[in-house]
Amino acid sequence: MGSSSPERTPWHCIIEIEHGHSSSQEISPTIIFKVPRRLREVNERAYEPNVISVGPYHYRKPHLARMEDIKKRWFEEIVEETHLGLDQFRKEMKHLERKTRKCYEQPLPPDLEDEEKFVDMMVYDGCFVVQLIRKGHLCDFWKLGLHVSRDIRGDLLLLENQLPFFVLLKLYGMIEPNPGPRRHFCKLVTSALVFFDRDPPNVHRNTASIRHLLGLVHSTFYHSLLPTQAEIARREENFQIPPYTMPSATELEDAGIHFSGVPIQNMQNQNQGKGNMFDITFDNSTKELKIPILAVGDSTERTFRNYMAYEQLFAWEVPNFFVDYVVFMDKLINTSKDVELLRKNEIIVNLLGNNEAVTQMFNKLGHSVYYSPEGFYYRDIASQVNEHCKRKRNIWKAKLKKDYFNTPWSPILFLAALVLLLLTILQTIFSVLSYYHQKQ
Repeated sequence: MGSSSPERTPWHCIIEIEHGHSSSQEISPTIIFKVPRRLREVNERAYEPNVISVGPYHYRKPHLARMEDIKKRWFEEIVEETHLGLDQFRKEMKHLERKTRKCYEQPLPPDLEDEEKFVDMMVYDGCFVVQLIRKGHLCDFWKLGLHVSRDIRGDLLLLENQLPFFVLLKLYGMIEPNPGPRRHFCKLVTSALVFFDRDPPNVHRNTASIRHLLGLVHSTFYHSLLPTQAEIARREENFQIPPYTMPSATELEDAGIHFSGVPIQNMQNQNQGKGNMFDITFDNSTKELKIPILAVGDSTERTFRNYMAYEQLFAWEVPNFFVDYVVFMDKLINTSKDVELLRKNEIIVNLLGNNEAVTQMFNKLGHSVYYSPEGFYYRDIASQVNEHCKRKRNIWKAKLKKDYFNTPWSPILFLAALVLLLLTILQTIFSVLSYYHQKQ
C-alpha cells in the first residue's frame, strides 16, 4: 500500500506512443465476461465479492448492501471537491452507456435494463473505485474491520467485478485537475499499480489495450520464458490437455533432483529486471529445481482462480502465467508428503497450517483448466526432469545416497563396513588355505 506517486515513470504512456494507440481506442464489444460454468462449479465462492459490488453482475446483492451507502458518501465528497453535480457526471456517463453495456454478457439484472439506473451504477461504482485509487490506501475502512479493508482490494480484482477501463478514465479526468487526456491515462495507470502494490515491468507485451483493472494488474506479471507472438498464436490449434505428465516432488527427490526456494526479492533477470513467482528454473548440471517462495494463505486460491479465468477467456491474447504455474505445481503436488517436502526446502510457506489443505487447493485449481502443450512455459523443464527420471541409474544413485550417505558420518561408516567386509573375506580365505595346508 502507499499513496499515489505521479512522479513514477508512466510506462503505459510509452506503450501508447510506441504502438500508436490512444486511451480512447475501440476495443471488442464484450470484454468483461462471467466465469465459465466449468470453472465456477469447482469453487463458486472464489468469484463472488465479499464486501463490494462493482459493475452489473453482482449489483444490489444483499450481503454487499452496506457499501452502497459508503459509495454515495464518497461521491458527495467528490462533488464537494470538484464542484461538479450528479447531473454532470450522469451526462458524461450517459454518452458511454451503450458502449459500456455492450462490454458485458447479456442479459443483465432486470433493474439495470433501465438506462438511468445503469448510468447511476457507472457513476457511483466508478467514482468509488477512482477515489480509492487516488487515495492509494484503505485506512477509511479499518473501523469497519480489518477483513473489510483486506477484502476490498481483493474484490476489485475479481473477474466479474469490473468496470471498463475507459469508464474509470473518463471519471478520473472529471475528478482530477485537467492536465490533458494522455496525462490522465498515465496517472491513473500508475496510481492503480501503486494501489495494488504492483511494479511496472521492464518488458511490455499485450498491454496497449487495457480492458479493466484485473487486466491491467495481470499485465504487470512477466516470465523469463515469455513466448513470442507466434508461439501464442499456435495455442489455438493446440488448445488441449497435454498428454505428458511429470513426477511429483517426492518422486523427483527419489530420482536425485534437489529443490530450493528462492526469495523473489533476490531474483534478477538481466532482460526483465526484478524477478517474480513464475521464474522457475532447472539446473541440469546440479540437478537443482529452483522455485520462488510462495506463501499460501486464505486468499491465494481466490486470487489464482480469477487470474486463471481471465487467462482462459483471453487465451490467445494474454500470457497464461497463472494457468501454467498452477499446472506445474499441480504436477509436483500429489500428496501432503509433496507439500511437506516443498515446505522443508522453503518453497512453500504454509499459512493454512495444514499440508493436506495446500494439496487439495492445488489439485482443485487444476480442475477443468485447459492449457497448451506448445505454449506451456515449463515444457522444457518438464522434459528435462522427465529425461533425468527415465535413467534408472539416477534413481539407484539417489537411493544409495539417501539410504547409506544421508548423514556426515555415513561415508565413514560405509568405509568401516567395507573394511570389515574385506577383513572378513580375507579371514575366510586364510582359514580355507590353512585348512588345505593341514590336510596336506
